[in-house]
Amino acid sequence: MDESTADAIVNRDEPIPLINPQQAHVSQSKPRPTLGHQRSPSLQDRLFTKLLEQIVPADNVNETVSVGDKPVADPKRPAFSLPLMANNFRRFNARIGVVFHFQNQVERLLSWKKSSHTFSFLFVYSFVCLDPHLLVVLPLACFLLFVMVPAFLARHPPPPSISSITPYYSYEGPALAPAKTIKPASETSKDFFRNMRDLQNCMADFSDLHDAIIAVFAPLTNFSNENLSSSIFLLCMFVTALLFMTAHLPWRFILLVGGNAVILSSHPRLRDLVQNISLDLAGESAPDQLGLPSPSSTMSLINSVADISLDTYSEEREVEIFEIQYRSLAPPNTESQWDHFLFAPLPYDPLSPSRIAGDRPKGCRFFEDVQPPRGWAWKSKKWELDLDCREWVVERMITGVGFEVSSADGNSESDEIGGWVWDLPSTALASDEIGVANALGYWDVDGESRRARASHDFEEKRGTGSNMMGEWRRRRWVRVVHRISVVEGDKEPPANNEQDR
Repeated sequence: MDESTADAIVNRDEPIPLINPQQAHVSQSKPRPTLGHQRSPSLQDRLFTKLLEQIVPADNVNETVSVGDKPVADPKRPAFSLPLMANNFRRFNARIGVVFHFQNQVERLLSWKKSSHTFSFLFVYSFVCLDPHLLVVLPLACFLLFVMVPAFLARHPPPPSISSITPYYSYEGPALAPAKTIKPASETSKDFFRNMRDLQNCMADFSDLHDAIIAVFAPLTNFSNENLSSSIFLLCMFVTALLFMTAHLPWRFILLVGGNAVILSSHPRLRDLVQNISLDLAGESAPDQLGLPSPSSTMSLINSVADISLDTYSEEREVEIFEIQYRSLAPPNTESQWDHFLFAPLPYDPLSPSRIAGDRPKGCRFFEDVQPPRGWAWKSKKWELDLDCREWVVERMITGVGFEVSSADGNSESDEIGGWVWDLPSTALASDEIGVANALGYWDVDGESRRARASHDFEEKRGTGSNMMGEWRRRRWVRVVHRISVVEGDKEPPANNEQDR
């Protein structure tokens, strides 16, 4: 069983439907308003339940899904059960008739089955368009006309016609008939099967409509054709910007004329007239006689509009890695050499969280083990050393370190030019004022401890002897990467120890 369908739109805020026969049987024992007698699970239902239990993974039985700190799944809701689903479907089908009845009435209204009803609807629609404040009155008026009045007439029916006299409703005297209530359709009635037929056709219509919409709009909006989707995006952006300035249109009259035109165009006589005109003008010359462009010219116009220039160069960025070295400052090894430790994504400075927590730096041992970020590939052939260490030290506001400072002629005051940034020794981290100045990387030329300017760093005034360095030092390497196309189904590369800059 697949974990999920990536392109499907479903409710993933709740756990997957799980099968729990015990919970399903318990939930069925709860008092529920059902139609007819309560059915016990049959042998066929149990077989289907066991089959579904084999399909759903067993390790997901206790799976829960949470949004933030609150669980989404409601423990009071029953688990998935085939008998319970069948019972709920019967209840739903017995009560869904009102929806199909309303749908049928709307179709009859818009298809001009009774012209008086359609014209009445047009008058109401026109009044609402001319005066939108009537929308507040419309729901209450519909409630009175279509709910309260029929209910009253059902309680006060007209007397039976004895002669040719037309029967009339009497509003005087006591009620003559019982109140009319809406009851669910019986499972053995024809109405129940009519609801099943309408529900079946409704599901088919929804599926066809869904597929048709996806077939039309997906190629236009999913950037499978980047030129066409980019043109549509630019057009929508232009129209959106234009509507900010022209949104104050006479929308009441636009809706009035547009709505009446749509409903009147569905009149049978007018529809037949349009069909006859289209048959008379059928042929290649028809668009020219109507003053409309031909389909071929329309497609060529769309292709010319969609023929825009797109950037074919992939995005580029610079990634960084820090080469970290270590030396021991134990008394026998005060003059020990630096040893390569690893390549880490972070500089492991004295105030880094991992350093404060006492953790060792994490990374790769060799350059060859460093992989590009996911969705990216190397563009430059090799790593380049960043000799201007002042820039990234100041950018990260790192303190308690010393670094090389190049002079105006491009040379460095230190013995080597390698872009190294080292920790200050522990003696510079004393609690006195001089130790604080040293720890911050500043020193005054007069020997007095005061906070110097940021441009006067520690090594610029004190030299770069080995006794002025701590246990760790690092330098920065950079390399250029570019985005690569992602193909569905490709396996993602392993995680790496680099960060985008």
